[in-house]
Amino acid sequence: MNPSRLTALAALLACSAAAVHAADKLAADLGEKVIQLPVTLPDGSRQAMTLTLYRPNQPGPHPLALISHGRAPSQEERAKTPRQRAETAARYFVRKGFVVLVPTRIGYGDSAARLDPENIGSCQRPSYRAALAPQINEIQSALDYGRKLPDVDPRRIVLMGVSVGGMGVVAAAAHNPPGVVTAINFSGGHGGNPQSRGGAPCDPEQLRRAYAEFGQHARMPMLWLYARNDNFFGPAYSQAWAKAYRDAGGKLDFRLLPPFGDDGHKLYGEGTDIWMPQVDAYLAKLGFTQPGTVRRPPPSGYANLQDKARVPYINQGTRQNGYGAFLRGPLPRAFSVSLNGRWGYAYGPDAMNRALDFCRRGNDQPCALYAVDRDVVWRP
Repeated sequence: MNPSRLTALAALLACSAAAVHAADKLAADLGEKVIQLPVTLPDGSRQAMTLTLYRPNQPGPHPLALISHGRAPSQEERAKTPRQRAETAARYFVRKGFVVLVPTRIGYGDSAARLDPENIGSCQRPSYRAALAPQINEIQSALDYGRKLPDVDPRRIVLMGVSVGGMGVVAAAAHNPPGVVTAINFSGGHGGNPQSRGGAPCDPEQLRRAYAEFGQHARMPMLWLYARNDNFFGPAYSQAWAKAYRDAGGKLDFRLLPPFGDDGHKLYGEGTDIWMPQVDAYLAKLGFTQPGTVRRPPPSGYANLQDKARVPYINQGTRQNGYGAFLRGPLPRAFSVSLNGRWGYAYGPDAMNRALDFCRRGNDQPCALYAVDRDVVWRP
């Protein structure tokens, strides 16, 4: 390696975690910040892991949530996203009053072309233990950083992960990290590839044994969410893994949800209206009672949906362009308004919450939903 590059890396790793400028736009309303965190891989090498931090706009101490991302099958896909943000899930936790950490693990984003420490090897003889070890280390390093933040309550930590990240948080939780009270696993597993092995991972029996080992050691309760039509990990496998985990002594709330769209593996990213209320209810039992989502208001009968002139507070230009865009937008969709004329519009997953978040950005006045999908829900 070029000596100057070695010197630069050594300088980075010698210092404490430092904030860096993000090339992409940061969400100011979430206090979004990007950190380069030195981590040690199981082989002893040192790398800089990108860590995205979100904070509520209220004084702490706050609980802490860590979100671990999934794994795309190809190196090209793993390199496509320079930084994992998990913004929708992060907004959910920030609404619940959490500080949120989202690691971009080593082998993803900018480091994907150089490293792949989570590679399982061949499908015939996968090395799941070796592939999970780096993720466990990186989760623990991120937690060590998060516990030291001045506005974090280090005794109230939640782990959440999806796909390979879901299995990763289960594996990390089996080490019982200090302060972690639960882990939430979305569609967790390893060795899946819907193109070549639809619904059937490599060596599922090895995965079953791994989950049994995790259940033997983890002392905290967990929530696992899978859909019946998961194209990476079919229901026979997720059910077998849940049984192995429970039989080994693990405390588990396992939910096999109805088929979701064309691939239940997309539940985390596209099914927020399904999982957010369920996670809210689950976390409330553990003392995290602040809601992270809003319930859909019933139709109010205030006005016809198409009557732009009846939308309160906003000016004529916004009625034509902003509300007009809402009327033309696909379902699910939502439009929100504020007394001072600020407004928000969103469509797709978590539309109601995102419309409210857009309205609240830089706004000192409360916001309310005006319309959801095909209904006016505004009540004067």
